[in-house]
Amino acid sequence: MARRYRAAIIGHTGRGNYGHGLDVALVGLPGVEIVAVADPDEAGRLAAQARTGAHRAYADYREMLTRERPSLAVIAPRWAGEHVAMAIAAAEVEAHLLIEKPLAASLTQADAILAAAGRAGVKVAVAHQTRLHPATLHAGRLVQEGAIGRLRLVRAFGKMDHRG
Repeated sequence: MARRYRAAIIGHTGRGNYGHGLDVALVGLPGVEIVAVADPDEAGRLAAQARTGAHRAYADYREMLTRERPSLAVIAPRWAGEHVAMAIAAAEVEAHLLIEKPLAASLTQADAILAAAGRAGVKVAVAHQTRLHPATLHAGRLVQEGAIGRLRLVRAFGKMDHRG
């Protein structure tokens, strides 16, 4: 029997919305049931519930985590200011974490998140999807194989628009 995961999504529409569609990252995945979404902003909460098909919606993510006890928690706010508290709360209910970038505002905060995850025995993934883009992986292979010679300089560009 395939494992089933109970997922909960934490957002904060009033502080930057949900990062890069992270609220819908699990929608339709086999074995994943989106049980709840949390957002203190009522309009944002209801919109996220409709987008994700979450069964329930909460104003307070702490209440959601305590009641729902998800096995996966998506921490979707674009701004890192609340990531530490959200991640620690999710780890305390033993939920694995998918966190919008940046992980944290400082190395000390990142260490706090990783320590909480370590204590709970849960995994942390940060939404840096470009690391797995086929072109990025191909370039990495070429460098490792020595196919393009000794690497002396890399110039990389982001999205090349207002977001970059």
